[in-house]
Amino acid sequence: MNEIEAQGWPVLLALLWTMSPLVWHLPPWLMAVCALALLLRGASRRLPPRWLLLPALPLAATGLWLSLGTLVGREGGVALLTALIAFKAFETRSPRDWRVLLALGFFLAAMPLLFDQSPLMAVWLALSLLSLTWAAARLAGEPPRGSWRQAGLALALSLPLMLALFVAMPRLSQPLWSMPSESRLSASGLGDEMEPGSISRLILNRAPAFSVVFDGQPPRQDQLYWRVMLLDSFDGRRWQGFDGQRGERAGEGKGRALRYQLTLNPERGRVPVLERALRAGDGSHLEDGGLLRQDRRGEELARYALESRLAATFPAELTPERKAFYLRLPPGNSRSRQLALRLAAGGAQDFPSAALDFLSRGGFLYTLAPPRLDGQAIDGFLFGSRQGFCEHYASAFAFLARAAGIPARVAVGYLGGEYNPAGRFWLVRSSDAHAWTELWLDGEWRRVDPTAAVAPGRVERGAEQALPALRAESGVAATLPPQWLRRARQQWQAASFVWQQWVVGYDAERQRGLFRRLGLGERVDGGSVLRAFAVGLALAMAPLAWWWRRRAAGEPLPAGWALLRRRLARRGIEVSAAQGPLELLRASRSLPRSDYRRLRALVEEYVALRYRRSGEDEAGAKRWQRRARRWK
Repeated sequence: MNEIEAQGWPVLLALLWTMSPLVWHLPPWLMAVCALALLLRGASRRLPPRWLLLPALPLAATGLWLSLGTLVGREGGVALLTALIAFKAFETRSPRDWRVLLALGFFLAAMPLLFDQSPLMAVWLALSLLSLTWAAARLAGEPPRGSWRQAGLALALSLPLMLALFVAMPRLSQPLWSMPSESRLSASGLGDEMEPGSISRLILNRAPAFSVVFDGQPPRQDQLYWRVMLLDSFDGRRWQGFDGQRGERAGEGKGRALRYQLTLNPERGRVPVLERALRAGDGSHLEDGGLLRQDRRGEELARYALESRLAATFPAELTPERKAFYLRLPPGNSRSRQLALRLAAGGAQDFPSAALDFLSRGGFLYTLAPPRLDGQAIDGFLFGSRQGFCEHYASAFAFLARAAGIPARVAVGYLGGEYNPAGRFWLVRSSDAHAWTELWLDGEWRRVDPTAAVAPGRVERGAEQALPALRAESGVAATLPPQWLRRARQQWQAASFVWQQWVVGYDAERQRGLFRRLGLGERVDGGSVLRAFAVGLALAMAPLAWWWRRRAAGEPLPAGWALLRRRLARRGIEVSAAQGPLELLRASRSLPRSDYRRLRALVEEYVALRYRRSGEDEAGAKRWQRRARRWK
């Protein structure tokens, strides 16, 4: 293997490491082909002819089209770039070709961030940059032993400049990384409709849904009802909603006003909001029914400053047509209709307490695995199985209310959350998905949670902690983890929260706030950006200047030789930097014999280390420098 091929192996290994995270996001066959291509290039001494490489790219493009349905966008574009880089390796014949391939690797290192912006991916990016810089050092001729140290030092010296550019570069109104996905699946989100089993499946997914930071004292967990959707229409088995078409005028109601900041990746433009929303944040608007929606739909990370009134009731004016709509029921479920009339015998105001009492005393069971309901689902649940999750109870309660002549609808969202004391924020997961009922009584919507009558622990402690059966079904241990493990998990969640807020979510708003705190101006304009660049460059040049001086002073032979010239100058013997060892000895003949003899031995060893010996003798150079310090 010639020298060029030996230096190319580090480039190929660095590329393999850099593209490894894409295995989880691109077609597996593509990543296998790319890895095989890089390994074959490293093992082959002769490059294949060009005519053999020509069909490779069209075949790969065809395979990507069949697998992804596109060659553009996030998945298609990154997949095509990865294939091009892998095939480019078979065109590397000269050091310049290897440098071009290495430059493409630095560009490829940023591609995994389009899929995942977690702290772990940031660590992977740092290691990828280190491996690519190490490959660059090997291409430049650095020996294997010192190339890793040189790569780490180069990255460390460039870190202040990277931070300065990150802070000072003008930001868009959206976060740094925001490219929509063509194939995003709502595996952890709420669907457009609700039927038995639709929400209970979400408890099996503990993926984070959103995070919240409250201004001041946060509410109790049982007050955290996050409204996402309202389901108005019932066909006998499933509930469906008609966002933005309710035509109701809602008031603010009474209750404690609460401000908070919510960070999430919205699904279908939906933003969870704590009932009852008073105003929308920038980039969002309130729809009928008090639902919060994005102005422009997107799936990138978004942050909203919101305000709500903590209340279970709020006034609303309904037209006669809307009242009739909220009373509409399909035929069937006669036993449930008769039950509703009995529960409402004392009047509409007494119906909620009577219905909740029926659920709490009726032997109902809160479970993730209820029996299947066929035919008349409401009758089958209330008079048959009496087992279900929150969607069963919310659906049955809304049906009973409508059958009793009370306008009702189902609200779907999240309940509660997990407080992280390390980061001082609440984390709401998919497993916190919940459904409850809203009744229209005396000109106001009133929240009624029938699940609380059957499983109060669900409201007070969360779904996973409500019952041992739920913990087993959701894969959570029946006993809590050790304290040290919980603290470690909270610390990691806090670090991830800070990362999402200040790195991934570093948008125009965050930049303006940071500029104000740094005294760079109230606005991010040309002047403030230039001032930030000036400060950043000054901070970035300081370690470079320190490194340059340390590098010049840190090489043993030049440092020891300069020390000898300074010692002779103090004795009145001037030797310029342009004069060599022989000139120095001739100029030093006036020294005492013992001093001259020691100086001559030092100069002869210096000449041997500097000019006569092949290769570097770092240890010998350091020993000579120590002896030179002792000569006075």
